[in-house]
Amino acid sequence: MPTRDAVHARPTVRGTRTPAARTARRITAVVAVIAVTAGLIAAGVHLLLNRLDLPQAQMARCDLVGSPYSVSTEQAANAATITAAAVRRKLPTRAAVIALATALQESKLVNLEYGDRDSVGLFQQRPSQGWGTANQILDPRYAAGKFYDHLLKVPDWQRRPLTDAAQAVQRSGHPDAYAQWEDQATVLARAFAGSVHAGVSCAFPEPTVVAQPAKVVQLLALDLPATRLGTTTRYADLRPTAPAWASVSWLVAHADRLGVDAVSYAGQRWSRAQGWRNDTTVAPDRIRVEAAQPSSR
Repeated sequence: MPTRDAVHARPTVRGTRTPAARTARRITAVVAVIAVTAGLIAAGVHLLLNRLDLPQAQMARCDLVGSPYSVSTEQAANAATITAAAVRRKLPTRAAVIALATALQESKLVNLEYGDRDSVGLFQQRPSQGWGTANQILDPRYAAGKFYDHLLKVPDWQRRPLTDAAQAVQRSGHPDAYAQWEDQATVLARAFAGSVHAGVSCAFPEPTVVAQPAKVVQLLALDLPATRLGTTTRYADLRPTAPAWASVSWLVAHADRLGVDAVSYAGQRWSRAQGWRNDTTVAPDRIRVEAAQPSSR
């Protein structure tokens, strides 16, 4: 006969779980549903993107030929203007190297509208320190000229270590920082001073707005002297009075901003689509600038 305890004992049912176990099971099920849903959404988005006719991303950059360095078209244009200011003054290439290394450290060759305290521009010059107004300093041509004005007052600047010469002008809180840019600045200076033939090659998307060829020559002449020989709505021919390859490199570096499609000189032709190629169709004593055609998009 069963004991009293046995009669009143609660029977054991197979499969029964504790409340904690049941909660864990529910959480696992919810997580599985979320994972499946996320997978379906991702698959749907991927399928949708494949069906859309999306434009391909295009890079705008300038390669410094024969070196490991590349810069943006904005950086190249600013480097060209800084170097042209030295060429126009007939300064040695060393001056451009010092200026470019300084701008690489201070702004990465981007014309900044902000900085430490009231510093602005490529060299982070300060209106409160007598460098000019903020608007003047934000003009790369003006800023470069002011840098060279100060550099030429530094005793023995040509023979001093780059970081010493730059620091004598800038009086930075990081006086040793300029030296790290010397190699890249040297490559930039040689390309934009015209020491290296076809030293820069830029590639960029098809422009939507272009300048008239005559306007392009006019803008070049602000940095480097040139004689306009003739223009049409598509071409401009000019004879440089500065080093020819300096003018060519300036045009290539500014091509993105101005909507220039090709530049030819001395049996070579650069285009934004193909880079440098041989071309004997242009007279060897002149530069031909070819404007791009505005995109209809």
